[in-house]
Amino acid sequence: MSQSLERPVIIGAGPGGLAVAWTLKAAGLDPLLLDRGEVPCSTWYSYYPSMRMNSWRRLSHLPGRKLSAEYGPWPMRDDFLAYIKAYVRDLDPDIRFGTEARRIDREDGRWVVRTSGGDLTTANVVVATGLHRTPYVPDWPGLDEFEGEFLHARDYRVPEPYVGKDVLVVGCGPTGIDIAVAVMRAGASRVRMSIRNTPVLFKLSPVTSLLSQAIKHGPLPDWLVNRGSLLMHRWHWGDLTPYGLAPPTEGTLAGTARIGHAYGAIDRGLIPAVREGSIEIVPGVAGFDRKAVMLEGGAGIKPDVVIAATGQRPGIDGLVGHLGVLERPGGRPVVHGGRCAPHAPGLYFQGFRLPPGQLPDMALDAHAIAQAISGTRRFNPLRVLGIAW
Repeated sequence: MSQSLERPVIIGAGPGGLAVAWTLKAAGLDPLLLDRGEVPCSTWYSYYPSMRMNSWRRLSHLPGRKLSAEYGPWPMRDDFLAYIKAYVRDLDPDIRFGTEARRIDREDGRWVVRTSGGDLTTANVVVATGLHRTPYVPDWPGLDEFEGEFLHARDYRVPEPYVGKDVLVVGCGPTGIDIAVAVMRAGASRVRMSIRNTPVLFKLSPVTSLLSQAIKHGPLPDWLVNRGSLLMHRWHWGDLTPYGLAPPTEGTLAGTARIGHAYGAIDRGLIPAVREGSIEIVPGVAGFDRKAVMLEGGAGIKPDVVIAATGQRPGIDGLVGHLGVLERPGGRPVVHGGRCAPHAPGLYFQGFRLPPGQLPDMALDAHAIAQAISGTRRFNPLRVLGIAW
């Protein structure tokens, strides 16, 4: 039997879902949150403790509460989790933990959310499970027979277990860079990074964070953003070809459109390590041969440990894939950020922006979703981001 609700249902009690809950409560509504975990932001507890935000603290708060200045300009994982505990205390949301949303169907003009605890019927559903729900590992030939240690970056915690070991990190996103630099500094005997296509790499700065938001929420044409990101890469780093890093061939938006997830990264020490020879760049992985990792071009190497920093995917096909709202199988929603597909009125998606949907985007989109559901007045994006006083 389905339980009929007159309030919105939010799937996911992570940062995106909590942000929408705050704006809906501020608009006078009482949303119900569903989460398969046992605590808010449960995914964040699985990240390595040394992880830092890539977005500037001044831009990175959720609606209603700012991150404390004591965390510095780039808060760490535990800083953010402390912030979330305080945020949940102030919000006092209605969350059903240990409840998995399995499928959403449209029946008689309303949405039916089929969960592990029974069906819920409502007019408005917000899917806030985010871009990083399911770890992704390419279908490399021979991986099942690989005799070395293999793990996805989601399972990495601290660098100490890799002291004295030969480590191969696959992938040059923010996580791959963090892990490669950390194991190098901790004393790995050798660190190599496998890169198929050099992404655009930026230096960490408030200016970079502000530019990222201007690009995602402003009227700049794609060609200008792509060209500008390539010029910034060259301006920051010069020619890195002698170190195995060929110049990027496509800008951030073009690369993101091609691969369907984030293309580009903030450098936290990779380039200096590559220049001094502490981290070696090798070609992309072609497959595995028991003790060896086969690289594109035919060469083989024998690392002790392979850490696949190959990203994560939304993993919402089973939930909404049958509704015709995804760009591609395994991909993002076609429409998000406070808008619905014409054939899916009342179905919203939060936290799915590319380049990655970070906290500034979640705050903006939460207000847009609350406005769409409740009919409240428009908001000032600059005030939401904390830069209008």
